[in-house]
Amino acid sequence: MEQNQDLLDQLQQLTAELRGQFFQQLGPELPGLTAMHGRLLLMIARTAGATAQQLSELLRRDKAQITRLLNDLQQAAYIQRQPDPIDGRRQLLLLSEQGQQLAARLTIKKRHIASKMLTGLTKDQQQQMTGLLAQMYQNLIGAEVQTKNRQQEH
Repeated sequence: MEQNQDLLDQLQQLTAELRGQFFQQLGPELPGLTAMHGRLLLMIARTAGATAQQLSELLRRDKAQITRLLNDLQQAAYIQRQPDPIDGRRQLLLLSEQGQQLAARLTIKKRHIASKMLTGLTKDQQQQMTGLLAQMYQNLIGAEVQTKNRQQEH
């Protein structure tokens, strides 16, 4: 159990440092916005045409929080909303020209952080780490789904 706690402590420490580095590097690119705005902007860049609901699920955040962040990004002219041609009740999210330029700059900075973090690890170690982290994430999600299912049964 002690070893698992040490691993958890290390992951929490890494996450905190990663967030700090992310904010330090990306903050100057996001005047008046937060690192979460940057994360959301990069998610839209990867999933052009996504909806607020889809982003909420991907980021595991409350839809109201995502909507507030999207409103900020739209007000800053980084994103555009377009009606879904299939379901007019939904809006598809796309980057504006300004948003695309910002996403490109943020991606470069994000890669710099990743490169710094992975210094000294071989490609094999990096691939193994990616697989291990994905498995740990799936373990947690699977346990969460099982807990929800048990709660619904009672």
